[in-house]
Amino acid sequence: MEVYFLDVGLGSCQIILLGGRRAIVIDCGVKSDHLALHFLKRFGIVEIECLITSHSDNDHTGGAISILDDYQDQIKRLFVVQDHKWLATRYWQRIDHLIETGILQPEQVDRLEMRDRPKKLWGDGSTRLKLFSPSFIENLRSQQVQNSNATSSVIVLDHFGHRFVFAADSEIPQWKQIHERRGNRKLTCDVLAVPHHGGLINDSSADLDWLYDKAVAADFAVLSVGTRTNPKHPREEVVAKLVTSGATVLCTEVTRKCHKRPISFAPGVLRPLTLFGRAFDSSRKGRDNAVACAGTVLAQVDSSGLRIDRLDQHQAAVDALAKAVNGCPLCR
Repeated sequence: MEVYFLDVGLGSCQIILLGGRRAIVIDCGVKSDHLALHFLKRFGIVEIECLITSHSDNDHTGGAISILDDYQDQIKRLFVVQDHKWLATRYWQRIDHLIETGILQPEQVDRLEMRDRPKKLWGDGSTRLKLFSPSFIENLRSQQVQNSNATSSVIVLDHFGHRFVFAADSEIPQWKQIHERRGNRKLTCDVLAVPHHGGLINDSSADLDWLYDKAVAADFAVLSVGTRTNPKHPREEVVAKLVTSGATVLCTEVTRKCHKRPISFAPGVLRPLTLFGRAFDSSRKGRDNAVACAGTVLAQVDSSGLRIDRLDQHQAAVDALAKAVNGCPLCR
């Protein structure tokens, strides 16, 4: 199995290649971005087991319509969150149209909601994909206050004894519920897609400490961020807490918090990952708004273990950046 954390800038897209030209897609990148679709086509994917959108923000659903239009009857299940934005999205309107025309069946579309235990989304032998949040009540409350992040899904993938946590834009109250439902046990994983792109998910530093001291721990923490100026992502205190918790931090792109002039080493700290002659990153040569750091992150898992592709090269490149005149990476 290969799990790709695509560099879509300040957005989210993870694609799990299952073998047999099958895939699972969790979020689809930023608005009008077709990177996820191009990726699936380049790998010759003919069947999507699950097309999942964690919530209705554009930086997570942006590429969903293009995938839906291109694959249509090749998608087995669609999982969505009914937050306060959902019914007004073009994605829902497209799904509704495909149901009306008979291309999709109503039973193919399911809500990302759980009851008293994690909800199984998909499974095959040693592989299980489960929903840990939101619950039905959390979803209702988030709609009431019109906060889509408060009902953003938390999805857990287990494969050959290794675990991935895709946290989307989940918030502290959700994690407290997850922690309680697990009997106050920490959720440990190999790779964590860091909540909310490394931005704050609560104003309290005590909550941040609690999250990474008590609730979740990861060997590798992937932050899907963009080079363009955004003071919220990632936050210095979030990256610092991840590092002190023992995680190796991998940001898809470098920000001006890590280097004053990212354009000086475009297209990236580590040259963007190229597959079949195409760079699967949002970096554009000569532009200062998309410069790769780790770029697209690939985690490979089999019975022998888990490996992060190009990990040593990336860490060496970040060490070199830390010594540069204008460089001061947050993870160092």
